[in-house]
Amino acid sequence: MIKLEKITIRDAAFIANMAALLFVTSAVAMPLMTITLFGLRNMVTAIFYAFFATVINIRVHKPGAITLLGVFYGAILLMMSPVMCVTNIVSACFAEVISLALFRSYENTKGMFLAPALIAPLTLPFTAVFSVIMNDVAFSDVVQSSYLVPLAIFGTVLLSFAGVFLGWKIGSELKKAGRL
Repeated sequence: MIKLEKITIRDAAFIANMAALLFVTSAVAMPLMTITLFGLRNMVTAIFYAFFATVINIRVHKPGAITLLGVFYGAILLMMSPVMCVTNIVSACFAEVISLALFRSYENTKGMFLAPALIAPLTLPFTAVFSVIMNDVAFSDVVQSSYLVPLAIFGTVLLSFAGVFLGWKIGSELKKAGRL
């Protein structure tokens, strides 16, 4: 059975601050908005999303923390694009559900790091589905039959796990120092 703990106001404020930092650091993807290669923007932001989600899990480690990150980050993204908002919220929810279904809690370090590693890769299928629905085009038009698309997808997964590793290293040091 999944152990449920309440997220406090202090935890929510920390998650909101991390969502704001995630938005600021993810701004490096803004110049890439004109490039239509599927998965490229997801790849660039994957390391940041995984990093901040891992730091949140190290500090909060309660079910719902990653979903709350998705909601706060999605609320910021809503001003730019409702599709990005929904994609990020749904991806964060699915990542947390998968992680909790496999490990039952965030007490296990594998469970704590699986959800942040899954968020960015899970945005890829949701981005494709929303692109097909919103733009009324075929899936083949979304991925453009390019050989670079599999590289972008692989890069998203790789950078996501790199972000988890960096978040774990830095978050652990901050926790030892009493700063987290």
